This record gives sequence, C-alpha cells and structure tokens, in this order.
Amino acid sequence: MLTREEVLKIAKLARLELTAEEVESYRKKLGRVLEYIHELDSLKTPQDAFVRHVPKDSVAFREDKMIPFPQHAALMKNAPDVEGGSFRLPPVLEES
Repeated sequence: MLTREEVLKIAKLARLELTAEEVESYRKKLGRVLEYIHELDSLKTPQDAFVRHVPKDSVAFREDKMIPFPQHAALMKNAPDVEGGSFRLPPVLEES
C-alpha cells in the first residue's frame, strides 16, 4: 500500500493539487493497482510465451523520415509560444 507521502510526491510530479480526501482516495486506488500488478507478476508463464497474433493494421518497419505538415502556419496559430517554427514548451523537470 502506498503512503500518503508517496501519493503527494506522485501528485507533485503530475502537477496536481489534491485535497486530503483525494489523497486518501488515490492512496487506496493506486494501492489496488499496484497489488494487481504484483499479482500479475507472480503468475507463472512459459519461457517461450510470446504474442502469436499480429494485427493486420500493424505498421511494418519503415524508414524514419520527416514529412512536412501541409498546414504548418494554421497549426502554429494554436501554439501558445513558437520558437524556430516549432512549439515551445515550458520545462517539465525541475532542477534540484
């Protein structure tokens, strides 16, 4: 089970402000998710287990190349900040 401090740390990383009731609620919900993952992890599976079905719409390996967006100017109108023809985003990591 997660502690209150762990939930608050996760909330800070996600930039969420939680009430005391929400912290307790998420503590229980996230704890159940982690318990389920632990349960799945304990299942015995054969060493040679693999996916036998590949969806028909799966993308085959292809060359990774840049394709220009046809309405670039219209797209950039929606950007709160632009730099060098690209979206400029605020940093998401804080320096410690």
